[in-house]
Amino acid sequence: MQTIRLNKVTGVPVFRQIVEQIVYMIEMGQLNDGDRLPSSRMLADNLHVNRNTVARAYGELRNRGLVSRQGRHGMVVRAADTARRKMAARESAYQVLGAAVARCIELGLPAEEIAALAYQQSLHAERTEVQLSFVECNVERAEAFAAELGEALDAPVNPLLLSAIEAGDIQGQDLVITTFFHLSEVRRLVRDLAPDDPPEVLGIVVAPHLKTLVRLSQIPKDHRIGIYYTTEDQAELLGQSLADAGVAEIDLISGPDDPKLAGCDLVIVPSESPELAKELDGKVPLLEFGNVLDASSIKMVSDVLDEVRERKGDIGSAPAPVPEDLAAPTG
Repeated sequence: MQTIRLNKVTGVPVFRQIVEQIVYMIEMGQLNDGDRLPSSRMLADNLHVNRNTVARAYGELRNRGLVSRQGRHGMVVRAADTARRKMAARESAYQVLGAAVARCIELGLPAEEIAALAYQQSLHAERTEVQLSFVECNVERAEAFAAELGEALDAPVNPLLLSAIEAGDIQGQDLVITTFFHLSEVRRLVRDLAPDDPPEVLGIVVAPHLKTLVRLSQIPKDHRIGIYYTTEDQAELLGQSLADAGVAEIDLISGPDDPKLAGCDLVIVPSESPELAKELDGKVPLLEFGNVLDASSIKMVSDVLDEVRERKGDIGSAPAPVPEDLAAPTG
């Protein structure tokens, strides 16, 4: 992939610069369907930016339908032809705007005022869009659940990594969604980062997939089970669930070289982190633990989302002020 260059003085948000440069690479044929993007960690390190910034950029690209997560291959380019058609649409929009600008000049407006009016109208339209984020403790789960939730709600959802959230990630958001496991921590964090205007924080239920439950029920009680997750919190939570279900022999695995692997009859790895399964492939029998968002929780978020849309629509429905020299003459 061509080098992404960031400009910190333009005022354009960094995540937006990343999005637009990757879109440009796709439009110009530098990236094609099936090409892999760098991991969010790698790109964040190379650009010296917060990992959430890259996750948000990738989330935006995914919401536009230009990339998708494909297992261990990470984010992969898709629908490049669609992007190139959209480029043609932008060229048409350029012509439309050109005609509107020409008319404004005929009305006597200077270029600076035309630009200000166009910006105000664009900002007004953008503000009526609902801003959603999903917070999780590892980026793979955040991206996976944000994508699933966005598809269910028919709205873009920004993935956020809990350990890397900054004030800019929270400010301007309408809803911040997380799992009940992280709800109290996220609420405290949101209040600290956006004390003047904190967004609403919702907790949702994440439950094991039925297929996962069936496979877990078939594990003999005397088997020693290993758990290998990207975060210790998730591993401990799953371990407690297994213990409650009667599984007595449980080890938390720290990596592929952990000596405890030798005593495990089976190791559980998260389905959203296929790279972990690859690390253990051939060393021990594996079970991928898959999770799904609870349907009732999605319905609850959808209802709240409708309320927010209605509220923002009412606020945004007032017409923009018309400059006096453009107002229709009376009398």
